[in-house]
Amino acid sequence: MSICYPDYSRSLLSVIASISANFGVKTSHASLPMLDAELARGYKNVVLMLFDGLGTEILGRYLPPSSLLRRHVAAEISSVFPPTTTAATITVESGLAPIEHGWLGWSLYFEEIGANVSIFPNTLSGSGGVPAADYHVARRYLPYERLADNIKSAGKANAKIISPFAEPATVSVREICESIEQFCAEAGKKFVYAYWPQPDEDMHILGTSHGAVKRHIKEIEKELDRLCGKLSDTLLIVTADHGIIDVTWRFLPEYPGVTRCLARTPWMEPRAMAFAVLPGHEREFVREFNSAFGDCFVLFSREEALQAGLFGPGTPHPRANELLGDFTAAATGSVAIEVRERTEDVLRAAHAGLTDAEMRVPLILIKT
Repeated sequence: MSICYPDYSRSLLSVIASISANFGVKTSHASLPMLDAELARGYKNVVLMLFDGLGTEILGRYLPPSSLLRRHVAAEISSVFPPTTTAATITVESGLAPIEHGWLGWSLYFEEIGANVSIFPNTLSGSGGVPAADYHVARRYLPYERLADNIKSAGKANAKIISPFAEPATVSVREICESIEQFCAEAGKKFVYAYWPQPDEDMHILGTSHGAVKRHIKEIEKELDRLCGKLSDTLLIVTADHGIIDVTWRFLPEYPGVTRCLARTPWMEPRAMAFAVLPGHEREFVREFNSAFGDCFVLFSREEALQAGLFGPGTPHPRANELLGDFTAAATGSVAIEVRERTEDVLRAAHAGLTDAEMRVPLILIKT
């Protein structure tokens, strides 16, 4: 597999910068000129739909060139690093790069908790669901402003978020499309951000080649085709947060040369892992990690990652040192790292690494 670094000049961050500028919301990031030009046509409705895991490779595998979504691919763009739901969807919601918003992966270390926290469910990582606190840890310590709220505040348009995690919650692609249709029928200019957690959920559990994945992608195509027939004066932007690949697992406790160098349990993602190393053990850690995982991961010190802009442009979050740890390991092959003892209870597919299939996502523009 070839290494694919994020290109923040043509990325999800660029898409949100274009949308922000179109609705009068200040952004410090470069926009996407082709999208700027399309938005300048002054559509009544701008709808951004994000389908979790529907990267360029998955889209091309399951839909023919004649399909609605394939016909309207305007460009291939980059996700962010890590190319994972947490980092990418918060970039889409906030207009900030991962290094700015700090929501870098599924699991993050917080000094106030003294443990790794699975930040979306707000549970202690690896605990089986034990609450991390009686408040939402990431929302307290990593707050951000939502683009939809900023668009409403700018006064040029109304804005709405539609997803299974918004209020009211939507429980199917059909419901999401119906909610979009109803909102777009209202008077005035509008922006909609809609999120659906498939086909990512199926692929994690079943693998990328399972029949259920194809069925779900076909359902997405069918419902979007129906929606497009109901909308007018609308620019529908369809994309994904990342792609995904089938993986094999290595179990960190089986590499004592690595674990004896660690100050605590690693965090972030199985294919983009952050490490805190005991003082004085940095060289030993690099040597041992590269011996164990150098065939399928590239290791960055915190300084190297920041200098390279791996986590995006902009001013690093005040908690960047804590969030990044001392080193970040990014997958370049098909291996994922599990911090627990060997188990059969692992996912069949994963993302967050530096491969084409994970990093490249489609930018689909449908004009109705």
